[in-house]
Amino acid sequence: MDGPFVIRATSRIRPGVASTYRPLAQELCRLVEKREPRVLAYHIWVTAAEDSEVVLQVHPDAASLEHHLEILGDTARSTLEYAEFETLEVYGTPTDGLRAMFEALAPQVRVTFHPVHWGGFTRPVAAPSSG
Repeated sequence: MDGPFVIRATSRIRPGVASTYRPLAQELCRLVEKREPRVLAYHIWVTAAEDSEVVLQVHPDAASLEHHLEILGDTARSTLEYAEFETLEVYGTPTDGLRAMFEALAPQVRVTFHPVHWGGFTRPVAAPSSG
């Protein structure tokens, strides 16, 4: 069963750079929203101490992530000045090119592939609560 292509990356934010990094991360989110209409979701969460982050990307397919890396790869790579990848989880079947890129991150980054989708759904808009 096909499903969306999801990336979950965790990174350690370098000490003393969170206040400088935050506007860059927010601008990256803005650029993804503006330039990549196929991306279903793109979020960055940080701990209260602002020393760790999770980036969650939901794409309709692996080609959408490839497009993201083509048009915003340099901007995304600039975040490495502020944060260091720790883990990368890939949900869905990556293209050969993406798999090679992800595997090249190892052994510095723990990469886990979850290629089999047993089921689920994505809602474009949540239904109003009844209550």
